Amino acid sequence: MLECAVVGVIDDSELVKPKAFVVLKEASWDSGGDELAQELIDHCVERIAAYKRPRWIAFVDELPRTATGKIQRYRLR
Repeated sequence: MLECAVVGVIDDSELVKPKAFVVLKEASWDSGGDELAQELIDHCVERIAAYKRPRWIAFVDELPRTATGKIQRYRLR
């Protein structure tokens, strides 16, 4: 994993849950996949509180940034 950003997304129950957008650095992992996503979620389960862990993971080529380099989270929502 090269970098990631987490934003709140409304689920079916109309609750806001974390969703992670991940940029992979390894070319061999091209698009990620369900297995890698589950591995990342399991990693989070072991280390952070349940309400903080991402429920969904999306693999992207790059994160949207401003001219100064800050991540544009509103574009991820």
